[in-house]
Amino acid sequence: MTPINKLPCQLNPLIVRGVTRRERRKESDSIEDLRGPVLDRNCNKICQYCLKYLKKDKKPPLSLASGFWIGDIPNELSSLTYDEKLLVARIRHNRCVIKVASGRYKMKANAIMFKHPTPKIYQTLPPPSQEFDEVLAIIYTGPCRPTPEDVQRTPFLVR
Repeated sequence: MTPINKLPCQLNPLIVRGVTRRERRKESDSIEDLRGPVLDRNCNKICQYCLKYLKKDKKPPLSLASGFWIGDIPNELSSLTYDEKLLVARIRHNRCVIKVASGRYKMKANAIMFKHPTPKIYQTLPPPSQEFDEVLAIIYTGPCRPTPEDVQRTPFLVR
């Protein structure tokens, strides 16, 4: 790893418009790119793989400037449960299979997500309990019904 302040080359290939966004606190705030190279705030070193590309004045394929930049995660989102992450995700999984051990048998929980009713989710989080079945459904499959202990251990909780 090479410290950024001692690089034998420029970071110009990492200056890419349209990859970053300044955080908006309200809808009326304008959409703006962050200026300068696309780097994480806490990044102070560059790996040899990326350095090889930068020396050739090329953008490293696995760099944040190649579209892998998602920005800083706000404090409000940093401690979400698995289900809460599903609710706010812009891209949803087709399925998620979780194996839960329970005594002498195995139970598989298969969560299938369909199109999110985005306006309902984003106006109020979490959605009201009477609308929750429109937003998220958990289906257990297997030879046995889940016990209350199984359900309690399963990480499908929304605060």
